[in-house]
Amino acid sequence: MTTKNQIEANKQNALVSTGPATSEGKAIVAQNAVKHGIFTKDLIITTGDGKEDEQEYRELLDGLIVSLNPVGQMECLLVEKISVDYWRLRRVLRFESGSIRKVLDMAISDYYNKADWQGVKENKTNDELDEEIAEYRDRQDKRSQKRLAELEQAKLKNQYAEEVTIKTNSLPAGDDYEKVIKYEKAVQRSILQNLALLKRLQAIRRE
Repeated sequence: MTTKNQIEANKQNALVSTGPATSEGKAIVAQNAVKHGIFTKDLIITTGDGKEDEQEYRELLDGLIVSLNPVGQMECLLVEKISVDYWRLRRVLRFESGSIRKVLDMAISDYYNKADWQGVKENKTNDELDEEIAEYRDRQDKRSQKRLAELEQAKLKNQYAEEVTIKTNSLPAGDDYEKVIKYEKAVQRSILQNLALLKRLQAIRRE
């Protein structure tokens, strides 16, 4: 049974593998990447807002083939499964970023839309403040200058509020956070398992 230390060692060995050194060898690798890319069609999102770049995935797959140096269809398929999992990890990061952005947008929106009992908003946006500032900027009377100072202070308050919002909401929402952690662990476990199996097959082949 492969131990965790052995799996980690296999992972490190694979990452430092140089693969084919000659131009002919690299050409074969490139051909293999296309030939065995059987998961690509169903993996890559090709339409809509979440559209992905197939060429970026091809480059990831080609790089792993060069690094892990598979021989034969079984080894090539294992390398592609590893590539698919790394692509999934990328999606985890995108999901995490989107979840955080959603939380931040909602928190900032709540700040600017907060109203008193009469329905009057307590905090104006910077655009609204800038419009009012433009009205008072050229006035020299004390009342106008006082109002101008209040408006500038309100903008400073907005800046502090947004900074605090970002610092206190820089993690995904509860359910999303659990999803990210659970999914990320499952993908990382799959990578290690496929990598260990690949190295085992390669060791048997070289005996």
